Amino acid sequence: MRAVHKRYLREFFPAMFAYVVLIVLAVSWLKSLQSTALRTIVTLLPVLPIAFVIRAMVRVIRDQDEFERRIDLEAIAIGGAVAGFGFFTYGMLLNAKVIAPPSAESVAIWVLPALMGSFGVAKCVLGWYYRSR
Repeated sequence: MRAVHKRYLREFFPAMFAYVVLIVLAVSWLKSLQSTALRTIVTLLPVLPIAFVIRAMVRVIRDQDEFERRIDLEAIAIGGAVAGFGFFTYGMLLNAKVIAPPSAESVAIWVLPALMGSFGVAKCVLGWYYRSR
């Protein structure tokens, strides 16, 4: 494993661990908080580690070689298109009242995971595709 990827893992895993801890704590704390200011702060606590995950992703992409950046660029484009298309299709079905509408917050909270997940799948497929050629 190259140094750039080792650094990525050293940045990624602590940030994701902090996210998991903070999301669990935030969910439990929110049940007992009444103050809007405190609820806002506690709700936004898990966002900070995600910012560090995004920072780690940008740094690893910036410091990779051209081939790895090409795979990541294509994966970002494909992942964004797939997630966007999926949410567009979902919105069309909601608009046609074909499926029951969920709460707005339950849809909004899934945008980033859908983007990241589709990026990850696209990156794996593209990595396999380019390395098998």
